[in-house]
Amino acid sequence: MNHEEINEVIAYVNQKYNENVPRPVRFVVRKKAKMIEKFDSSEMPSSLRNCTVEQYIEIVKNALRDGSLKL
Repeated sequence: MNHEEINEVIAYVNQKYNENVPRPVRFVVRKKAKMIEKFDSSEMPSSLRNCTVEQYIEIVKNALRDGSLKL
């Protein structure tokens, strides 16, 4: 991925976050985002490494819907 593509992804996430997340929630999310900085991608299972972003989003949405994802 080149630098321009990376910036495009970051801009998209920032836009969606700012449009859809209330300020009090943003405060909590910023604190929890520290966990992402400590995330070690080498610990991911191969099933996660091999799925597309679209598949990942659907898996998470379905898991949230049926209560199997504990956040």
